[in-house]
Amino acid sequence: MDIVVDLPSRLSSAYEKLYKSGKYADVSIHVGKEPNNKIFLAHTLILCTQCSFFENSLTENTETSKEIQKNAMTLEDVSPDVFEILLR
Repeated sequence: MDIVVDLPSRLSSAYEKLYKSGKYADVSIHVGKEPNNKIFLAHTLILCTQCSFFENSLTENTETSKEIQKNAMTLEDVSPDVFEILLR
């Protein structure tokens, strides 16, 4: 009997559940400008492993340390609606 597990689908579902719950979120991302702005709560581990922009921004791109240096960031030149699509 062969058991097939669709790992990418299960992982994606787990990430979605984690994002929606906000549980364990450790970074806030302030997106947009007044009056069209929103604060997103996210997980640095996921952001840094999926996107070099976030890795460089959150670790301050230091050569000697890859530890997270920031717990908040601002992205004024992005629409909150577009950012939410990218974040998911």
